[in-house]
Amino acid sequence: MIKPQRIARINVLLRRPQGVTMAQLMEDLSVKRSTVCRDLDLMRDQMHAPIVWDRDDGVYRLEAENHTGPAYMLPGLWFTPQQAYALLTMQNMVEKIAPNLLGPFLEPMRGMLKLMLLNADFPLYGLDKKIEIDMPAMPTLGDLDFNILLEALVNDQAVRLKLITPAGMEETLAGVPVKLRIAADKWVIDLRPESGDTPLKIDVGRIRKVVAVSGEVEEDD
Repeated sequence: MIKPQRIARINVLLRRPQGVTMAQLMEDLSVKRSTVCRDLDLMRDQMHAPIVWDRDDGVYRLEAENHTGPAYMLPGLWFTPQQAYALLTMQNMVEKIAPNLLGPFLEPMRGMLKLMLLNADFPLYGLDKKIEIDMPAMPTLGDLDFNILLEALVNDQAVRLKLITPAGMEETLAGVPVKLRIAADKWVIDLRPESGDTPLKIDVGRIRKVVAVSGEVEEDD
């Protein structure tokens, strides 16, 4: 087990309510006492971990969160090659659900994960190419409009939607998106209108334009 993995594991063990003994640390990490001591010193000195020795119980633990001094924080995120590959595969599966809409948001992390695996000499088995996901047809909604819609959904913000009715007419609705559902045959957004509490169920495929509403509703273009 490399040092970043040991540090992350020690952090988990120290946070247990009962604490952790030196013997348990050595057994769990499969290392010598001197290695554990060096890791504990590193966490105290460089990461400001509030590690205390409970003499009565004979265990190490983290001091209460109201301790004085610099804040304790593990530096960054650490993944094993297997975890990075699993995350990459999961991203590829998610992108298959919405390649044009979710793909642009996942691309930066995908590149980072591939570089991590390349540096670790971890082979890419192409598992994502062996998994097929059948989904309903993608709604014809642009990346920018979808981004505005997701941001409004997450932040409970109002939007104005330009729709095409089943009869081919254009209509405009304003409200707050409360839920996005990917059903077996279509994507549906639940929109709570400005007047009324009952959400409207709108086929995302009918949406042609999404505009964020702040203050007064903007005039149509």
